[in-house]
Amino acid sequence: MRFPISPMLPLLLFLAAAGDPPPIQIDHPWARASAGAAKTGAAYLTITDQGQPDQLTGASTPIAASAELHESMDDMGMMKMRPIAGLTLTPGKPVKLAPGGYHLMLMGLKAPLKAGDTFPLTLQFTHAPPQTVTVTVEPIGAKN
Repeated sequence: MRFPISPMLPLLLFLAAAGDPPPIQIDHPWARASAGAAKTGAAYLTITDQGQPDQLTGASTPIAASAELHESMDDMGMMKMRPIAGLTLTPGKPVKLAPGGYHLMLMGLKAPLKAGDTFPLTLQFTHAPPQTVTVTVEPIGAKN
């Protein structure tokens, strides 16, 4: 027995696929305003993996020469920072990039970051497609 295919089938398939949540959810992307003419800054956000296990492997933005994943740590009372190759993302477990921990270091800023400004930031992952978010610059000293 043959069943007729509705001309609406392609639209229904598209709508069903479009309703799926993205594999990676990014919340509250922000950065602090620059102190003076500083050539470095940092961006922060929360990443929630909603698909398969993945890894944040890098980032880029047109406002800086480079963006690197970094980790800040307390080493016997002395705060230190080091670059990291990637950040493991476990499905359903949010990972917060925040002052004093993981963050995206913006190197070679083309202009100081000013409170109230926004800029694009593209995140790269091992499995998920790249995702571009809009980062809001908050005042110096913001701790979000």
